Amino acid sequence: MKKKRTLYECAHARAYGKRIFCRRGFPLSDKAGNGGIDIIRLARGEPLALDICQACLDFNRLGPAVPDGERGWLKKKEVSKR
Repeated sequence: MKKKRTLYECAHARAYGKRIFCRRGFPLSDKAGNGGIDIIRLARGEPLALDICQACLDFNRLGPAVPDGERGWLKKKEVSKR
């Protein structure tokens, strides 16, 4: 089984304000008009293995994947309040 690519390891993922975008201009979400995804997903430590990244020809891996336990920075109690 091929390992999924994630935004945690992509050199083109950029956070601007409260959104994450692809520096190469690929839409990370069709739902938002600007193609970005909410940064809360990163804060919660969600997988971020987006479909568009799996077949991306411009995917440039920064290094090894971030282990699940080291992703995000919000504690579970903080997330449930939002």
